[in-house]
Amino acid sequence: MRPPLLPAGTLTMTRSRALLIAATLLLGACETVQDKKPVPITAGIPPDVDARIAKIHESFVFADMHAHPSRFHRANVEKISAKEVALYRSRHMDLVVANISSDMAYRGNYFNRDGSKVEKGEYKPAPGETFALTADRMQRLQLTFDQGIAVHADHPQTVMKTRRDATLAVIPALEGADALEGDIQNLHKLHDMGLRLIQLVHFRNNELGHIQTFPFSPGGLTPFGKEVVRVANRLGLIIDLAHCNTETIMDVLALSKDPVIFSHGGLKALLDQDRALSDDEVRAIAAGGGIVGIWPHGKYIPNVAVMVDFIEHIVEIAGADHVGIGSDLRGMSAYADGFAREAEFRAIAMELLNRSHSNEVVGKIMGGNFYELWQSVAAN
Repeated sequence: MRPPLLPAGTLTMTRSRALLIAATLLLGACETVQDKKPVPITAGIPPDVDARIAKIHESFVFADMHAHPSRFHRANVEKISAKEVALYRSRHMDLVVANISSDMAYRGNYFNRDGSKVEKGEYKPAPGETFALTADRMQRLQLTFDQGIAVHADHPQTVMKTRRDATLAVIPALEGADALEGDIQNLHKLHDMGLRLIQLVHFRNNELGHIQTFPFSPGGLTPFGKEVVRVANRLGLIIDLAHCNTETIMDVLALSKDPVIFSHGGLKALLDQDRALSDDEVRAIAAGGGIVGIWPHGKYIPNVAVMVDFIEHIVEIAGADHVGIGSDLRGMSAYADGFAREAEFRAIAMELLNRSHSNEVVGKIMGGNFYELWQSVAAN
């Protein structure tokens, strides 16, 4: 039997201690991606390392803060597959955030229930269409739960049971709150359906706020966006700032009473690209108790070693309590070598251990931080 997880709050590391660890362990963390040569990880996970990772896992929830398992949100599927769930479990993962990209009603690239494909393009959905499309994807998650393939993570305590039962807990989430269609009642409806995390924007400026990518428009939270943040706080929904521009990020941080996440992206200090955060943004999110997730996007991060460089940079500037992993699994066309389509989360833990990070720091990064944040949000 696994020992119980440490209570919330007992794992907190002071900023000074985190920076001391960074100073002694993170030599070379400021190297750029261009300075790093891709080093393929091909040897797999040695049994002794896997055993150590499993031991760490006994005391920490391992979580993926952003993913699209089985590509359930776009593919012609009825549910998340048992094979996909088994893949996560084989990597010691307990919890995955399953995201519905609700702006696909405007951008296409998904299948309808009848098997017809809506090609990638620009569309103007009819009133109610974006919400209905999202509700359909929520039904796919519900079928996954009803058939016992995975468990609805409706509250942090659910994860304790799924860990004991060796099953996967899934948090239903929005990637882009376009599904709300500017109506706060739709947020209540989706919460009733099981929604527990809301990413405010995706690839279009919507009724809530502005994105960090093209067309690079200025502006932060709209009045409706502010209403959504307040209601999300009341409902205990985790707020995700991924894809938000700087103004929107800062507006949310000023308004939200709960810590927030930026679930998946990069860092401008290591590679300046549109989906990356500045050091000031990372520090601001961390100052509110939040978490920044690093993704294994093969276009920007060639291998797991470089991914850990990104992770270590956050540890250096913000502390080990403020970093996590958002894989964007099944939502990208290329993955970092060593992680790949096989979702080898253990390779990240192995690289951290190879760099002499403690079991505690590894456990936090692999999901302990995210779980404690969720506990805090749910308690409020």
